[in-house]
Amino acid sequence: MDDNSQDGTAEAVRSLNSPNIQVIVREKERGLGSAIRTGIQKAIENGTDYVVTMDADLSHDPIYLPAMYEKAREGFDLVIGSRYVKGGGIENWPIKRRIISWGANFLVRLLLRSPLHDNTSNYRIYSTRAAKEVLKCESADGYEFQICAVYRVLKANLPVAEVPIIFKDREIGKSKLTIGQIYKWFKYVISLSRS
Repeated sequence: MDDNSQDGTAEAVRSLNSPNIQVIVREKERGLGSAIRTGIQKAIENGTDYVVTMDADLSHDPIYLPAMYEKAREGFDLVIGSRYVKGGGIENWPIKRRIISWGANFLVRLLLRSPLHDNTSNYRIYSTRAAKEVLKCESADGYEFQICAVYRVLKANLPVAEVPIIFKDREIGKSKLTIGQIYKWFKYVISLSRS
């Protein structure tokens, strides 16, 4: 999924010329949540057994996929690449980003009673039935999608697991997370806690 970025990502992926890779460039829509929903819907339509979500800037190292996939094959419907379990971690993040991430996860564990250590990681494997659950997050178009997805999977009593990863901050470009998006995310978590 590419929201018509000008960094050459779509062209680079197309140049791989693989029949197993489809690039979807969205020219009008924006937002992490809506992009993930679109990708998940396309994967389900193509009859996949599992859906992987990850960042394309190699912050999410593909080296962890085999261990995550093995967990999924053990029967876990959601497997999260976790920065906050033993063996996990973060490289090259400024203290401000660490505080925001830690605070966000603390709030989700407190307000939504999530047993997960890393509720905000986008490095995930969903089973088909978990993927269908998270498609119900229709109003979560931004970063709040990650929380809605966890909430939906847990509410459906589907088994979840975390696999340790080392998250490496991007070397080129910068995060798209803004103060406005943080505020929207916070309001969304509060509304979920009251539902």
